[in-house]
Amino acid sequence: MSPTVTGREIYQRFEDEPDTLCIAVVDEEGRPVGLIERNAFLVRMAAQYGYALWSNRPVSRWMRTDPVIADGDMTVAEFCGRVMEERPSELLQGFIVTCGGRYAGVGTALSLLQATASATSTYAQEMTRLAEDAQASLAAKGRFLAVMSHEIRTPLNGVLAVAEIVRRKMSDPELSPFVETIIESGGALLRLLNDALDLSRAEAAALGLEEEPFPVARLVEDVRSLWSPKAELQGLAFQVHYDGPDETWMLGDRVRLQQVFNNLIGNALKFTERGVVDVWISATPESGYVRLRGQVADTGPGVPADRMASIFEPFQQTDVGARFGGAGLGLAVCRQIVERMDGTIAVHPNPGGGALFTFEVPLHHLPGQPAQAAPEAAEGTERALHVLIADDNAVNRTVAQTLCEMFGCTSEAVEDGAAAWRAAESGRFDLVLMDVKMPVMDGVEATRRIRSGPSSSSQVPILAVTANTDPDDADLYRRAGMNGVVEKPIKPERLLAAMNVVLDLEAAAAGERQEAAG
Repeated sequence: MSPTVTGREIYQRFEDEPDTLCIAVVDEEGRPVGLIERNAFLVRMAAQYGYALWSNRPVSRWMRTDPVIADGDMTVAEFCGRVMEERPSELLQGFIVTCGGRYAGVGTALSLLQATASATSTYAQEMTRLAEDAQASLAAKGRFLAVMSHEIRTPLNGVLAVAEIVRRKMSDPELSPFVETIIESGGALLRLLNDALDLSRAEAAALGLEEEPFPVARLVEDVRSLWSPKAELQGLAFQVHYDGPDETWMLGDRVRLQQVFNNLIGNALKFTERGVVDVWISATPESGYVRLRGQVADTGPGVPADRMASIFEPFQQTDVGARFGGAGLGLAVCRQIVERMDGTIAVHPNPGGGALFTFEVPLHHLPGQPAQAAPEAAEGTERALHVLIADDNAVNRTVAQTLCEMFGCTSEAVEDGAAAWRAAESGRFDLVLMDVKMPVMDGVEATRRIRSGPSSSSQVPILAVTANTDPDDADLYRRAGMNGVVEKPIKPERLLAAMNVVLDLEAAAAGERQEAAG
């Protein structure tokens, strides 16, 4: 198919040809320029707003532009040897065969194995082993990071949450720098943990993107309000410039875009001892989508010319970066996020000295969206609550009870899911803060049993307070009956906001039940 074919036509082609696993994209002269793999395409179209977002776009905007290409004159042994040495996992997504540089056909690992099973059994077995080893390695690394994430977040919750409580209650100003050091160091550890998880998910093609409408003005304001105070403390000039129409709304993952800006700006402030950090954000509407561009320039030491090509690879740091600490994961995560959004990211020398990082992503344009006022920060829950806290970790129970006290709530604590289930059945509680991994009975099973109870206490709002950060885990908790999820380490304002949200939802649901009964 040609590069101008739309997603709708590709979708219909796969519908009409259920055995077609991949489609080549060729130019007017018949030369291959890209490849569309069936499963990846259907997953993209099945996502929220996926069909609306991609059906009218030409395939050239999102096809794979670097597929494996095999010359028709190559022997199977030569082809398999080259691919297994350079790009073994690419065979799972298909490859293009050419003759004289022009398209001749497509193939997949399955068709290659079927056609050459007898003549190349050794190669087939080696390819299968490599694929299985690669998948097993990725799965093992993912499981290891998930377990380590949970085990690190649990004690880190105690460190950061207690430090935050001490900061809010502290009366001696001389102790303030020490508490700030604890919070800043713990935050750096948490960022490193999140970057490691994001990189692992990206390598396993499981880095999720959530699509929601948002105005570009909110992204600009988030960047300005988050980083201006830190730049001021460092004595640096910090400017955020916006170029584009007012009230421009887009469909995309605002949180991930914020993460890219945070990593780039955080690096710029870290490496700039004096001078200025400038941020440019531009939004250019173009026929149904918005081209969002971001630039972050600093006056620091810059990136050596021989490191610019590798700076976005994991664990790659300049000598200056190594002295400042860090693991070299932030820029790798930025690249993964931007490329998942079908965008590009690069680094250049800053004309004024230092480094200039740029990225660009296409986002779906949503014209006519109304402006939304930012919610005001709450000081406490809307009414006095009696809260049940279920957590097997004594430090986490103390943290949760102290936060509830700060919010004007009373609380009781239990150590496992079975005790939480029995306590919730008493009907004494307005809200349950439920840990997930607990002995005797975990939080998911406890929630299911609470929800299956016959009395009105079965409707008590339940918040999962957990160190598990995988989106699939959050979906499981909600399906079990939990009303929301708060990640550890707990941030007081985030917990308070989640408590108020689930209480508002429960109040609305209770009103509907009363109307139905009356």
